[in-house]
This record gives sequence, structure tokens and C-alpha cells, in this order.
Amino acid sequence: MPPGFDFIFMIIAMIALFYFLIIRPQRKRMMQHQEMQQQLTPGTRVLLTSGMFGTIVHVGERQVIVELAPGAEVTVLKGNVARPANADEEEFEFEDEAPDALATEPIVTDEELEQMFSAEPPTDPYAPNADEPRTEDPK
Repeated sequence: MPPGFDFIFMIIAMIALFYFLIIRPQRKRMMQHQEMQQQLTPGTRVLLTSGMFGTIVHVGERQVIVELAPGAEVTVLKGNVARPANADEEEFEFEDEAPDALATEPIVTDEELEQMFSAEPPTDPYAPNADEPRTEDPK
């Protein structure tokens, strides 16, 4: 055997080890993630990379619209969808409809509106002196 053969064999073994332990599994995960992104459909519950759960409303070529809560939609890149959510991961259930109490309850009553706009505006305590010229030194 030539004297440098052991060294060359070690380098080739290290490259092969690096490939099979690091590069190949990473490529496999990347292919699985791309396949998962292509299978996204509206109505799927997903977990985003930010840690938020949401329901996909619309799927585009590069982006998806995700509903985080009823009426709260965000547009994210497909790469930010980590994975579909499992049913056992979610602690809370959300309804798609807004509660009736919030939708119909008035914030201000008609009587309160009349009181607010019928009263005379408060007078400015400095208004009578506003037209008089200043005689004192402002310093």
C-alpha cells in the first residue's frame, strides 16, 4: 500500500459519513415538507412556525390565507406552515360565528348620546384673556 492511502481512505470515509448522517436526512425532511405544502387544502387546521394554530382559508401558489380566530385572517408563505395540527394538540375549541351578545349589544345608548351632544361645551378658562396682548416678559 502506498503511504498516503490510509489518509485518503479516512477522508473518503469522513465524507461518506457526513453525507449519510447529515445531508441525506436533511434532504429527506425537505422533500417531506415540500410534499406537505403541496397537499394543503382549505379547511385544514395547521400549526405555523410562529407557534400559532389556524385554519387554512385559501391556498395560493406561494402563499396561504390562514384564519387564526373568527374574522382574523393572515397571509403567510407556505414555508411558514410547520405541519398539519393534530386534534390532541389543541386545548380550545373555537366557533366560526361571532357571539350574539357582542354583535347586538349597543356600546352607547341613545339617551347617553343625547346627553353628550345636548350639553353646552365646557368653557375655556383662558378664553376671556385670549384677545388681550401680553404685557409681562415670557422669560
